[in-house]
Amino acid sequence: MALLIGRYDYSLDPKNRLAMPPKYREALAQEKGRGFFLTSGMEGCLYLFLPSQWEKLLADDLRMFSLPDKETERAFKRKFFSEAVDVEPDAQGRVLIPQYLKEHAGLKGEVLVQGAGNRAEVWDARRWSEYERKTVAPAYKKIGKSLEI
Repeated sequence: MALLIGRYDYSLDPKNRLAMPPKYREALAQEKGRGFFLTSGMEGCLYLFLPSQWEKLLADDLRMFSLPDKETERAFKRKFFSEAVDVEPDAQGRVLIPQYLKEHAGLKGEVLVQGAGNRAEVWDARRWSEYERKTVAPAYKKIGKSLEI
């Protein structure tokens, strides 16, 4: 199973299409997949999965979604899975972002597609910049004090 890594800057076109990084399309082709799985992500982004990554998520019997509060678990699963869509790149490598996912992630123009290991994330560039400043940078600095890489 391929890891999705890297950071790519793109623009959402007027028809809500977003270019997929060539390396991600290559990984999709190696899997002989037709499309990616796209759904609502945490912290106001979208999650993008290769078919193998999506299948692994499902093959684990959704254990990662098991919560003590079953009502909250059901609510989360309803949003996560009802908003999931199979997006197939067109001849130019673009995928169509459904309006409801565009609104979830606040995608307006400049978009960041970045690898997160077992998935990629799609962020509005301004939203990412703010989140990176407030959350990612301090966490990276804090954890960096404990790691020897």
